Amino acid sequence: MAGLTPYTGLVPSNVNRDAKYRVSAHGEIRLEYFISHSMKELLATADHSDLADMVNAVKMVLNGVPGGPFYINEWGDVLVKGGDGRSCYWAGHYDERLEFKTEDGVVVSPSAPDGLQPGDAWPGPHVGIRYVLEAGAQDVKYERVVSERRVAIVHLSDEVGGPAARETAARISAVKGASGGRFYINEAGEMFGPVSSNDYAHFLYIGHLEASRWFAAPSGYERE
Repeated sequence: MAGLTPYTGLVPSNVNRDAKYRVSAHGEIRLEYFISHSMKELLATADHSDLADMVNAVKMVLNGVPGGPFYINEWGDVLVKGGDGRSCYWAGHYDERLEFKTEDGVVVSPSAPDGLQPGDAWPGPHVGIRYVLEAGAQDVKYERVVSERRVAIVHLSDEVGGPAARETAARISAVKGASGGRFYINEAGEMFGPVSSNDYAHFLYIGHLEASRWFAAPSGYERE
């Protein structure tokens, strides 16, 4: 589509409302946040006008009106999905951390609070990019839609080698368990996800991505 930059990396697949940010037509960034398994709150901040502008610029081309969901991945790429569910567009790069406040004055941030350890309850937003720890905890993968009938399965071991992929998988499985399953990484490089019977409101902290070997950032995008 003219005026848009297609994104060639992993396209976010989360459908839950609390798994994505939203921008309003007036430039407010919003987040649906689980305070507990039985209580959620709509949080909002007007402190990120540059981010709101870059997302709404894409929304205007796609839909003719501003406002709607978007994501930020672990490389700071701001991503807006197309209406077909498969296409995705790069809105720009953003490395400033979003912070929200609950009615009780609690600060909600994608960055792990001081002292949080792997296996602790994850207190941050559920917004993140979905990956999968393979059963047996030997590798990590994600799927990328190539066409209506074809899906590419991308393995971490193909990019960093088997030993390095197993090291990363071991860090994740220390919390997730060897049976594997989905987990998420946010724009602050924090990993979190559900464990065994935990429902969507009960996520555990897995750790920070910095100490792990990981997929390379997609090339061709200007990042500061």
